[in-house]
Amino acid sequence: MKITGARQARFLQSPPPDVIGVLLFGPDRGRVKSRAQALATVMVPDADPTFGATLITADDLTGDPAKLSDEMSAMSLLGGGRLVRLRLDHERQAAAISKLIKSFDTEPDRAEAKLIIEAGDMTTRSAIRKAVEASKHFAAIGCYAANANDLRDQIKDSLKAHSIDITPEALENWLPLLEGDHALATGEIEKMALYKGYGKSEGEVVTLTDIQAVAAGGQSASIDSIVTDALTGDVDAMDANFRRAVAGKVSPIGILFGLQRQLMRLTEASILMDAGQPKGQAMRALRPPVFAMQERVFSRQLDIWGLRMLRRSLFECQQAERAAKTAGAPVDSIVSRLLLALSGYAAKRR
Repeated sequence: MKITGARQARFLQSPPPDVIGVLLFGPDRGRVKSRAQALATVMVPDADPTFGATLITADDLTGDPAKLSDEMSAMSLLGGGRLVRLRLDHERQAAAISKLIKSFDTEPDRAEAKLIIEAGDMTTRSAIRKAVEASKHFAAIGCYAANANDLRDQIKDSLKAHSIDITPEALENWLPLLEGDHALATGEIEKMALYKGYGKSEGEVVTLTDIQAVAAGGQSASIDSIVTDALTGDVDAMDANFRRAVAGKVSPIGILFGLQRQLMRLTEASILMDAGQPKGQAMRALRPPVFAMQERVFSRQLDIWGLRMLRRSLFECQQAERAAKTAGAPVDSIVSRLLLALSGYAAKRR
């Protein structure tokens, strides 16, 4: 069966007892891992901490194709439930795994253990994914990067748990640095909470200065700077900042999302201007409104980019995102080419 949307959260909290195994897959391996860890305690709460869980890798099956079936059929030596975790870095044993899934789905009583499969991104053509989605006793859950709203809530809720607040400016500048990697986001939020003393002092607030001082990527080259340079036509500065950011482990996908967000805000303001609102009023109508220190740059970008080109640029961003999320894609090059194209256009319009 295939679990999507809001059903995922409910399933992960309380999977049906007749579910034998769960396939967790997707490009966000951090989310796959964290969900697998949480699901393991729910699916087999009574597993013996030492002998109740077995970890198998894709390479283990290459040397012993029957290992997974044997482990799924083996009874617990000390009582309690058993869990088998299969971590797939490739699908060279896809045919054998698919056959096993179909076999246990047909005869679920043969399964003495529960199974959690952790995998990377899988296309709809994946034999393993097909087998799981077509079954009755196995479930497939795609793990994709949290959207901006989900990540915003995660940051605010996690900090709030330590009685720490965050300014709107700090939040909007931090989001692009965390997008695309669940494990990175969780670790960075925890690091920020530690930096702020876990809220032991009353009234602790994360500010933009804290982001620049502590956040991964915040010190080397901010995403805002790269986006600003691209959309105002400073080709050389954009290219240098982009290279420095990537070298500093800033996610190119995060940079792409930051670019998309700015283009969407410019598009919204441009639509209001086309409807007859003055530029300043259109900028103040945005939510959140343009910060005072950014008004001059934002106004300049509105002068450079007309509504037609903004819409075309958003389309190109979507195409780049789709290409970048393809397995094995040269993400750095894809994002870099888009930024160079946009900054080159802006340079001619200055």
